[in-house]
Amino acid sequence: MCRLFWTAASFVMILQWSSTSIVHAVKTKNTDMRAEIVRNAFRHAWAGYTGFAFGHDELLPVTNDTSDSRNGWGASIFDALDTMVIMGLDQEYEEALKHVARTDWYSTKVPSKTFETNIRYLGGLLSAYDLRPDPILLRIAIELADTVILPAYRTPNGIPAAYVNVAKGLPTRDTGLILAEFGSLQLELVRLSQLTGNTTYATIANRVIHTIDQVPTSYPGLYPITWDLETFTPSSGYITISGGGDSYYEYLLKTYILMDGDETRQLSMWKEAVASMRKYLRSETGDGMIFLSDINEDYRLLRTGELVCFMPANLLLGGRYLKDSQIEEFAEELMKSCYDTWAVTPTGIAPETWSWVDKNQNSSRFPVAMQTSMETVGYIAEDLSYDLRPETIESLFYFYRITGDPKYQDMAWKIFQSIEKYCKTSSGYTRIANVFNTDAVEPLNFQESYFFAETLKYLYLIFSEPSLISLDEYVFNTEAHPFKLNTPIRVQATF
Repeated sequence: MCRLFWTAASFVMILQWSSTSIVHAVKTKNTDMRAEIVRNAFRHAWAGYTGFAFGHDELLPVTNDTSDSRNGWGASIFDALDTMVIMGLDQEYEEALKHVARTDWYSTKVPSKTFETNIRYLGGLLSAYDLRPDPILLRIAIELADTVILPAYRTPNGIPAAYVNVAKGLPTRDTGLILAEFGSLQLELVRLSQLTGNTTYATIANRVIHTIDQVPTSYPGLYPITWDLETFTPSSGYITISGGGDSYYEYLLKTYILMDGDETRQLSMWKEAVASMRKYLRSETGDGMIFLSDINEDYRLLRTGELVCFMPANLLLGGRYLKDSQIEEFAEELMKSCYDTWAVTPTGIAPETWSWVDKNQNSSRFPVAMQTSMETVGYIAEDLSYDLRPETIESLFYFYRITGDPKYQDMAWKIFQSIEKYCKTSSGYTRIANVFNTDAVEPLNFQESYFFAETLKYLYLIFSEPSLISLDEYVFNTEAHPFKLNTPIRVQATF
């Protein structure tokens, strides 16, 4: 039994390609002018990046300096490739492709983080290839996988290490692992196998997930986020759907879909995890807001954050795909609360993390400041920053495409307007420190590559014709890179 606890602590072969498979992004005419405004936001940020930081991983959009937090290979370029195709930005895309073709994976001076390299670089290459097939993209993707990602699996038990020494072609000696990192590499590697005909990539990645399924856990389907590589057992009892756990659960369902239903084991794991989320993690405030808590051993910690707000999308996708109305209802209540978390702040932007008082707790036992926060905004903000995150926007995209209800477009538009007002700089968009102070949001001078890959892509697609990157035809990786399904599914609403 989980005890309730509140915490104020503020985580081969390259197949022949055909021009007939090119995505029809540039041929799709948007009737909603909001899509064009989002497109202009991308062009503004891209102009700043190319003007001050092209070839580097990120732009520092307040000082116009550069950052190389992802090995210096140009993460923003790889992350933006498919967004440029989708938006029909052909000139920008062609310039980006020239950089991709020149990439030297051995140029990095620091170890590659396996998970981040996989979702941003490999994911970006595979998605761009799916949308606009070019042998260069697939060749570079194979080089990346063989040179940087597969070496992570060269461990005694075949579990991928967190980091790879690219020059040596070997994993680093670190033995600490994070669930969402070693447990969500399979979607990209499955797609690479599908495109190349080399099953090795999919086999080694899916084998890891099958091994996870054999590890005992106190909460069916839910696993602690920290693990030991050598013993392949959890090194703590901390369970969260936020950073460290998030994409592990996301990929169980999506891999099943991408593999045409062949990975039934991963679907079963996803169903079991969702059932436990409802039973052990779901918490409701006195005003009816629904959040997913964390667990530490046998204590439930009432804290969550924006990173968890991808879950309404994942639940709705699974619920509609499986025709499970209970899962859809679960998704809907989480979606409403995620959006409301944004709507009640002075800036209209959600904080990074927050906690709350459960409806079954006596709120009068908490400090007055916490009671006041619960009464005014419905939760207790912890980390007040915003890092240009896309998770609530991502869920709004799924809800619009799957339900057809335009209210989700209006919600997304309000979020975009807030980002435009408080995060925009002369050369891009920056993370900010305080979403509760409209007079001083305190720009933090950093523009993540996922702002191009996720935030702006989801916003653009929400206001575009629903046939553009239909959820019936594509599955998105955790960095919002869409992979083409070999067999279409039926989840999107009829518009």
